[in-house]
Amino acid sequence: MKISYLGPKGTFSYEACCKYGNNSYEMVECKTIPDTIMMLVNNQVDKAIVPIENSLQGGVTDTIDTLIENDGVYVVEELDLEIKQNFMAKKKYPFEKLEKVYSHPQAISQCKKFLMENHLFDKVVTVESTAYAAKKVSESNELAACIGNISCLEEYHLELLVEGIQENKSNKTKFWILSKKKNTAKKTKMSMVFRVKNHPGALYQVLKIFNDYHLNLTKIESRPAKTVLGEYVFLIDVELDNSKEDEVIRQMTDIGIFIRILGKY
Repeated sequence: MKISYLGPKGTFSYEACCKYGNNSYEMVECKTIPDTIMMLVNNQVDKAIVPIENSLQGGVTDTIDTLIENDGVYVVEELDLEIKQNFMAKKKYPFEKLEKVYSHPQAISQCKKFLMENHLFDKVVTVESTAYAAKKVSESNELAACIGNISCLEEYHLELLVEGIQENKSNKTKFWILSKKKNTAKKTKMSMVFRVKNHPGALYQVLKIFNDYHLNLTKIESRPAKTVLGEYVFLIDVELDNSKEDEVIRQMTDIGIFIRILGKY
């Protein structure tokens, strides 16, 4: 059994994959989130694990857009991972001697206060992942540091300078586990996408159906439909309650709303 994840080793996606797989899957490293999902679409892996939402930064658009564009892939489970950002280097250099600080833009934004207080913000260099930042620091002759996952310490032979430098200590990322087979276990949540036309009350008409059946929406996010300006695709998460969702889906279909169920899990 194979599972794809956003690499390289040391990313938070790698950590989530290790936590989920527990050594029961062959882990396949991918360069981007779309690549991670397309490995599953093209039957090169049995499952894929991708970030869908961060408690500070919101929805992960690469994941949402790729799922919208590719049918036949289902959410079968979700996993929450606590995100802790750490300041690391090859040696315990004094901060004032550091020439560069490498990290992913999202990690940098989560640690802005630390960087400003230590006069490091103007030394920041953005790269494609926190793991790549750690790899670059480990291979460089510069007096450089990086911000990233604690698992990078062992993987890239680094020293921990400061632990937990993120501003918000309750930072979490939700990951979706994807499969081409639908979940058959107990289901408490449904994720779906739907598209409405650009006219007054169109979104209200859909949301009213959920309200009429007392189904709680725990997430709603819009993405451009990539058709005409002003049309959007909406991603929603719904708490399930005694199969009421079947009647909701029927009513949405009856009024001509495009729907795709991403998964019940």
